[in-house]
Amino acid sequence: MPKREKVKNFEFQVIAGALKGRRIKAPDFGITRPPLSRLRKSIFDFLNPYLENAVYLDLFSGTGSYLFEAVSRGVKLAYGVELESRLVESINKQAAKYEIDNKLICLCDDVLKIIPKFQKQSKLFDIVMIAPPQYKSIIDQTLKVMSEHKIIKDESLILCQHDSSEKNIDFQNFKIAQQRKYGNTTFTVLNSYEK
Repeated sequence: MPKREKVKNFEFQVIAGALKGRRIKAPDFGITRPPLSRLRKSIFDFLNPYLENAVYLDLFSGTGSYLFEAVSRGVKLAYGVELESRLVESINKQAAKYEIDNKLICLCDDVLKIIPKFQKQSKLFDIVMIAPPQYKSIIDQTLKVMSEHKIIKDESLILCQHDSSEKNIDFQNFKIAQQRKYGNTTFTVLNSYEK
């Protein structure tokens, strides 16, 4: 019987809130890695005033680091969407371990296909995080589908994480509120739709 290959794990800590200091493990398949602690701290310190009782959506969840941080800091409900089933399984297992699986749900699906499903289910989100693989025009595609299917409230925030060198992203008909640069990573913050 062939030996089962041992998968290495990433490990990171939740930075602030109810789960502060809790260790989260994520399998390392060489396809994603958790963002640096200082990056997570910076962006969630910015988001902090908007998190309490918000419904949060994390697209391209990867290791789940943003999901756990959002729940720790007070969102009412956090949905993640990730295509790699083993990452989804890891996120949901640890949500159960820390007894937050009533607030944190990661779904295994294609982001571009699940957005229309959310609209059909009348799901509306206060904050949407889009942190896809870089240089593949995925933010453009995701925002296009979001512009065609209403899944955000009128006063929602959308955060798009991309490499600071990416200059030609099409933000569709969403209004750019600000851009926050952290070294090689930029977060473009969008407000709902242009009036």
